[in-house]
Amino acid sequence: MLSIVIPTLNESKTGYLAKILSTYHGLANIEIICVDGGSHDNTVSLIQQFNTRLIKTDIDSRAGRLNIGVKQAKFNMVLLHHPRSLLDVAAIEDLVSSATTIKWGAFTHQFDIQHPLLTFTSWYSNRIRGDWREIFYLDHCLFAQKQLLLDVGLIPDIDIFEDTEICLRLKRKARPVRLPHISRTSAIRFQTNGILSQALKNQYMKWRYYFRSSDKNMNAHYEKGMDLNTKYKK
Repeated sequence: MLSIVIPTLNESKTGYLAKILSTYHGLANIEIICVDGGSHDNTVSLIQQFNTRLIKTDIDSRAGRLNIGVKQAKFNMVLLHHPRSLLDVAAIEDLVSSATTIKWGAFTHQFDIQHPLLTFTSWYSNRIRGDWREIFYLDHCLFAQKQLLLDVGLIPDIDIFEDTEICLRLKRKARPVRLPHISRTSAIRFQTNGILSQALKNQYMKWRYYFRSSDKNMNAHYEKGMDLNTKYKK
């Protein structure tokens, strides 16, 4: 059995949420929980259209919304599903069938457009940061046993790099598994800001994280003009 938790906020801009819900709709042995942070587009009506469990909250952080979903999950294996990534049915079924044997892990990342720099980014994310350093971002669609998430104190409620922090907690308990199924992720940030500019911004954000900059300041910089994970506050 599998609980899929999706943190949503104004998801119409990419169209991924409709793809996610229509792909997984009707699958056996799963529940889908969408935790919405106050969308003002048609995100909520879309969720209701698919008869998906909806939790509304005023929590601004993506981590906070994920934690609400984890606490409400009925099943032991929880998939922390990025709202702009898509897995195929075989990936979900494979995770369901392996739910009793896997502690935690992630799927294999790939962007939804082709570009040499994006191909390298996904390779690095999968092979170096993922397999070697055992850190996966949310767009890999992380999964973990609910009890393990509870044991490590859930996801740190910070505005950015919460996926890095939860991986650091989880890897102290068990080694992750990277499943070969593709988590196909929207390249909207790269398409909006320019591929090179966004790649440089990503590296800049990582350096700020390593030097322990304020998560709120980092996120305000990262989300400016995008408003994808949180509502950008000027």
